[in-house]
Amino acid sequence: MDDVLLTKYLLGETSEAEAMAVRRWISAHPDNEKRFSGLRLIWDTSQSVALESKVDEQEAWQRFQQRRKHASDESGRSSKGMLRRMGWLRVAAVLVLGSIATFGGYQILLPENAAPLLGAVHETTDAVSTDTLADGSVITLDRHASLRFSQGLFKRGRHVELRGGAVFFKVAPDRDKPFVIQSGNVTVTVLGTSFHVIRAGDETTVIVETGKVRVAGLDKAVELEARQKVTINTATDRFDESVVVGVLDHTPLWRIAEILQETYGVKVKITNADIRNLPMTTTLHGDTLQKTLNVIAETLGITVSQQGNIIIFD
Repeated sequence: MDDVLLTKYLLGETSEAEAMAVRRWISAHPDNEKRFSGLRLIWDTSQSVALESKVDEQEAWQRFQQRRKHASDESGRSSKGMLRRMGWLRVAAVLVLGSIATFGGYQILLPENAAPLLGAVHETTDAVSTDTLADGSVITLDRHASLRFSQGLFKRGRHVELRGGAVFFKVAPDRDKPFVIQSGNVTVTVLGTSFHVIRAGDETTVIVETGKVRVAGLDKAVELEARQKVTINTATDRFDESVVVGVLDHTPLWRIAEILQETYGVKVKITNADIRNLPMTTTLHGDTLQKTLNVIAETLGITVSQQGNIIIFD
């Protein structure tokens, strides 16, 4: 079994086919299970070290060496087996100490095929895709969207480089590891939330659905809460804040009716049961009621009428 693939499996960054291959390999022979258990032990221990508030680089390296030596002593394998195992131990060591090397001056040379382990690329072509990042955060990428996610073991933080397109984020809570998105020269820092980020060239738009985010760009910064939006264009120096009525993501019509009632203080009736669950994906901005109703009617192909304070969908 390829050592790099085993480490990717521990990171949760394998495809379903790769994960199945690893599981079959583990169950194929007791020696395989022992080998994988040893790697998991060292990996889990390394992660616990990463959670300490301050990490001494030399101490961290010594701890890893001690764990490796302890695992080797207990295995009882021959010297030939030891040499074979050093391959995957070295991969784990490189992964654990990669961020240390950057800041501590260690001269660690990563093998060419280990480079993808330092970050995972998520992208779509002609279809919307939902995926789970290594930290448990859920992302939904619109068509032709691309991002790179990475998280350091010793460096506190989770980092996303948004390369283009629209992405919805539902971030897994972790106060010790801030979630930071870099979209060109615009930085989005998550303070516990779900939100949309859209990048088109030099322009980045952030729309918050729940919670709060901090957005910085053009030497300005703003904290956005639910139903707030900012658009920053670093080429034209545009920095616009606004309010949105709602961010719809396959939202059924009956829920849209509730949002309209809450926002505009009107009563909405759906007289045709066949259209109650029609889904709609868009952003409703703080426009007039009539303009919002026109968008809904055109998007869903339904009839919208108004009788005083009552809106009728049919």
